[in-house]
Amino acid sequence: MTDGRAQRWYDKDKKLARQLDALYRIHPKYEYPVIRGLLELVKESDPAILEKFVIPSDIERWCRRWYDKDPTYWIVLNGLKHADEGLLRRVAEYLEEQLAQGDE
Repeated sequence: MTDGRAQRWYDKDKKLARQLDALYRIHPKYEYPVIRGLLELVKESDPAILEKFVIPSDIERWCRRWYDKDPTYWIVLNGLKHADEGLLRRVAEYLEEQLAQGDE
């Protein structure tokens, strides 16, 4: 999304950015199952990423972004900042599939 905001870490991948923007707008009914599934995908693909890069004290300091309001979102998305391109592609594909189901 290029609406004048500073570049977000996930904007370098257009598909991922589009899917995370859709996740931001998801109906609350589908929100938690999708983010839990995303957390499982990250854990299966690179379990160390969440432990290695996520510092819980940061959540209080940086509580400005849409995903900072929920601890599960925060953990997953902050961990994904450090993911390799393969994992980011799988995340985008997962979100595309899951969010399309919410449109039905």
